Amino acid sequence: MRSISHARLAARLLFHYNTPMISEQIPAVTKLSLEDKWLLANELWNEVETRQDELPTSPDILTIVEERFAQFEGDPSTAMSLDEFKRRFRLP
Repeated sequence: MRSISHARLAARLLFHYNTPMISEQIPAVTKLSLEDKWLLANELWNEVETRQDELPTSPDILTIVEERFAQFEGDPSTAMSLDEFKRRFRLP
Protein backbone atom coordinates (compact mmCIF):
# COMPACT_ATOMS: atom_id res chain seq x y z
CA MET A 1 0.00 0.00 0.00
CA ARG A 2 1.59 3.29 -1.12
CA SER A 3 0.37 5.44 1.80
CA ILE A 4 1.99 3.34 4.49
CA SER A 5 5.07 3.07 2.30
CA HIS A 6 5.50 6.85 2.37
CA ALA A 7 4.83 6.90 6.12
CA ARG A 8 7.53 4.29 6.69
CA LEU A 9 9.95 6.25 4.53
CA ALA A 10 9.23 9.40 6.53
CA ALA A 11 9.85 7.47 9.75
CA ARG A 12 13.16 6.21 8.42
CA LEU A 13 14.22 9.69 7.33
CA LEU A 14 13.38 11.14 10.76
CA PHE A 15 15.54 8.44 12.34
CA HIS A 16 18.55 9.64 10.30
CA TYR A 17 17.93 13.37 10.81
CA ASN A 18 21.04 13.88 12.94
CA THR A 19 23.56 12.48 10.47
CA PRO A 20 26.28 14.78 9.03
CA MET A 21 25.31 16.93 6.07
CA ILE A 22 26.08 15.40 2.68
CA SER A 23 27.57 18.75 1.61
CA GLU A 24 30.22 18.24 4.30
CA GLN A 25 31.03 14.82 2.83
CA ILE A 26 30.72 15.86 -0.85
CA PRO A 27 31.59 19.59 -1.06
CA ALA A 28 30.97 19.68 -4.83
CA VAL A 29 27.23 19.52 -4.09
CA THR A 30 27.34 23.07 -2.73
CA LYS A 31 28.68 24.31 -6.07
CA LEU A 32 25.75 22.95 -8.09
CA SER A 33 23.20 25.39 -9.47
CA LEU A 34 19.79 25.42 -7.83
CA GLU A 35 18.34 23.65 -10.87
CA ASP A 36 21.01 20.92 -10.72
CA LYS A 37 20.38 20.49 -6.98
CA TRP A 38 16.67 20.07 -7.73
CA LEU A 39 17.43 17.44 -10.38
CA LEU A 40 19.84 15.64 -8.04
CA ALA A 41 17.28 15.68 -5.22
CA ASN A 42 14.68 14.14 -7.51
CA GLU A 43 17.07 11.45 -8.72
CA LEU A 44 18.06 10.60 -5.16
CA TRP A 45 14.45 10.58 -3.95
CA ASN A 46 13.42 8.21 -6.75
CA GLU A 47 16.21 5.80 -5.84
CA VAL A 48 15.48 5.96 -2.12
CA GLU A 49 11.79 5.35 -2.74
CA THR A 50 12.54 2.17 -4.68
CA ARG A 51 14.99 0.90 -2.03
CA GLN A 52 13.43 2.17 1.21
CA ASP A 53 13.18 -1.31 2.71
CA GLU A 54 16.98 -1.31 2.97
CA LEU A 55 16.91 1.58 5.47
CA PRO A 56 16.70 0.98 9.22
CA THR A 57 13.62 2.25 11.01
CA SER A 58 13.32 3.54 14.54
CA PRO A 59 10.93 1.11 16.25
CA ASP A 60 9.37 3.95 18.28
CA ILE A 61 8.65 6.09 15.22
CA LEU A 62 7.37 3.12 13.24
CA THR A 63 4.99 2.23 16.07
CA ILE A 64 3.57 5.77 16.07
CA VAL A 65 3.19 5.79 12.28
CA GLU A 66 1.46 2.40 12.30
CA GLU A 67 -0.89 3.48 15.12
CA ARG A 68 -1.86 6.65 13.28
CA PHE A 69 -2.39 4.78 10.03
CA ALA A 70 -4.57 2.24 11.85
CA GLN A 71 -6.61 5.13 13.31
CA PHE A 72 -7.08 6.51 9.82
CA GLU A 73 -8.15 3.11 8.47
CA GLY A 74 -10.63 2.79 11.36
CA ASP A 75 -12.16 6.19 10.64
CA PRO A 76 -11.04 7.79 7.37
CA SER A 77 -13.21 10.84 8.12
CA THR A 78 -10.53 11.95 10.60
CA ALA A 79 -8.13 12.59 7.72
CA MET A 80 -7.95 15.85 5.82
CA SER A 81 -7.72 16.38 2.09
CA LEU A 82 -4.54 17.73 0.52
CA ASP A 83 -6.26 21.07 -0.11
CA GLU A 84 -7.37 21.22 3.52
CA PHE A 85 -3.84 20.37 4.68
CA LYS A 86 -2.36 23.11 2.50
CA ARG A 87 -4.83 25.69 3.84
CA ARG A 88 -4.25 24.66 7.44
CA PHE A 89 -0.47 24.87 7.16
CA ARG A 90 -0.48 27.82 4.76
CA LEU A 91 1.23 25.95 1.93
CA PRO A 92 1.01 26.87 -1.75
